[in-house]
Amino acid sequence: MPSYTMTAPRFQQAASLETLPPEVLLPIVKNLPGLDTLWDLMKASPHIWRLFNDHAVTIVDAILSGPNAILIPEIANAVRAVLLVRSKARPFRNLYDLQIRFLRSLFPRSTLGDSGSNPDPILVDREMMSVAAPPTVVVRSVVATVAHINALAQAFLTSCLERVRDPGFRPLHLVNPDNRYTSLYRPDPDGKRIRAWDQVFEGEPAKVTDAGQPTWVEEMRAVRALWVLQLIGETKGQKESLGWSTEDVEKLGRMEAADFADAVEGNPAMASEEVRSVMDYLETLGDLTQDTYYRLPSPPRFTRWITAPPNLSPQFAKITHHRKDGSTFTRVEKTEDYSWGRTKENLGYDAPGMSIFKGLSKPRHHPTGGASPIEGVKFNSFRPLGFAFWDAWRMYLLGMHSPVGKHWYGNDTFYFFAWESVLPCEEVASIKAGLRERWKEELDERQEAQRRSRGTVE
Repeated sequence: MPSYTMTAPRFQQAASLETLPPEVLLPIVKNLPGLDTLWDLMKASPHIWRLFNDHAVTIVDAILSGPNAILIPEIANAVRAVLLVRSKARPFRNLYDLQIRFLRSLFPRSTLGDSGSNPDPILVDREMMSVAAPPTVVVRSVVATVAHINALAQAFLTSCLERVRDPGFRPLHLVNPDNRYTSLYRPDPDGKRIRAWDQVFEGEPAKVTDAGQPTWVEEMRAVRALWVLQLIGETKGQKESLGWSTEDVEKLGRMEAADFADAVEGNPAMASEEVRSVMDYLETLGDLTQDTYYRLPSPPRFTRWITAPPNLSPQFAKITHHRKDGSTFTRVEKTEDYSWGRTKENLGYDAPGMSIFKGLSKPRHHPTGGASPIEGVKFNSFRPLGFAFWDAWRMYLLGMHSPVGKHWYGNDTFYFFAWESVLPCEEVASIKAGLRERWKEELDERQEAQRRSRGTVE
């Protein structure tokens, strides 16, 4: 069983709440920051349990939509959707409704701008909840699921932190930061330039510093991914009673959670590595279970932490600068917190390191770089390291991201080298062998084409 337990102060708080009349207690409960806190108090206080039985939907809706809510509206929307699905309320008319009109809000947008927003989202609002009139027992089960998912999110991030804190995690940095992988920006018809996968640079261990407890953004990325899995699991469990077409039901049965991020009917693909990373982690915990309701595996024993509040710093702010002559000037700039990927607004996009990975896997050649030594690399080995979740500050302290003010794209070789250095040696060797073989085949085809061309001229 998990080792996370309620602290003594919270038990004392619950005990003091026993003496309050319902009309005083209800506003207090409705202003809690999260349903996991509510669940802890319900388990500790019979008075709050009874109060919940009388006002279940009102309390849950107030906490999810209140000013102190720890969850963003999109995740709160998923909680309500699970509640409706469990109540047999059928919030989605077909697979398109689920995949495009709803789930797209739960996959982050790409920082490279290759995924769009949802033009016609389904919002599960108070009116839909009132019409569904979910039974109290169902509402209570969803509150328990919220607590379960929050524990799983922290367990997952704990496993990732253990890996990057392990002495065996030793990324390398270039001894000579001016080294560059061969750029193919200019034509090379004869193939005489050395390719990136055959270049050998000297590296040295990078300084790795622990950034501490995960931020709210990092934790919410994990929570969001788990709610995608939860909602899809709930829906699949009722696929025969959804009222969908046979084609949609069969397709739903074949799809994994990450498949819901794929491009559909003109809607571009969304970033999916958050979900894939969590899926890989859950496979290490055991089988998913279908009890009364769909339930993700229980987390292992680990030390819980109090979820950090969201960072509400704006994206831009007026910054005053001083000239050498003592005069000042003001200009609008990105805030430091936003640049480090630590604000509430950053949660709408995939993690900062993902743009480096995309360049590493599918390089975009430019005059000063853009060549990757491991082109085509998959993200699989980076998943357990948490690279789809960490903000730029943590990645920088791990030696895997550029500092604020110096975009990694200006020296992509430096960071491509660092990312390659944390991969298993056999994986790197396999990728490079494949690239060499592909390049040899391409050169053979070029030479054959040249021979044919000369023969035609003669």
